[in-house]
Amino acid sequence: MTLEKVKANRKEEATRAAEILGAKVIFFDVGDYPMRIPDSILLDLVALYRKIRPEFVLTHSLTDPYNFDHPLASHLAQEARIVAQAHGHEPGTPVIGAPPVFLFEPHQPEQCEWKPQVLLDITPVWPRKYAAFQEMAAQEHLWQYYERVALQRGFQASRNSNKNIKYGEGYQRVFPQVTEVLE
Repeated sequence: MTLEKVKANRKEEATRAAEILGAKVIFFDVGDYPMRIPDSILLDLVALYRKIRPEFVLTHSLTDPYNFDHPLASHLAQEARIVAQAHGHEPGTPVIGAPPVFLFEPHQPEQCEWKPQVLLDITPVWPRKYAAFQEMAAQEHLWQYYERVALQRGFQASRNSNKNIKYGEGYQRVFPQVTEVLE
């Protein structure tokens, strides 16, 4: 196995998974084990944020002692968000607002100082999500794990609402929620 073969396989898997989900995927080739982020990649992501104007940012946990690239990716996502909001960066380009940043659940949350603050009902899209998981052959050992987590988060979401939710996802928020009504 070579690094180039691993990267090609992961790109193919991610592309197929994105197709199943109806998503568009853009790859920034910055390596893996180790991953290093040059300023050019940060600025490319800033430009992308300003172009697509995301309603939210979804990224890795802030801490992960098993995967140093996960907190690095999270830091990059947040730094790009902040730079994309800065009026002094490329003044001719409109800045973005303040999209909330959500940290998706790592597979060892207690080791990553992660806790669920938002529970999302994914029951209607679970079959599609699971099909996308199955495209990630390199992570076959996690397919059943994530199904159990989705069932657990669904149970928790049901217990914390008056809804019948079978499958759920948990997210941690980086910034406070801003609202005009408490729901």
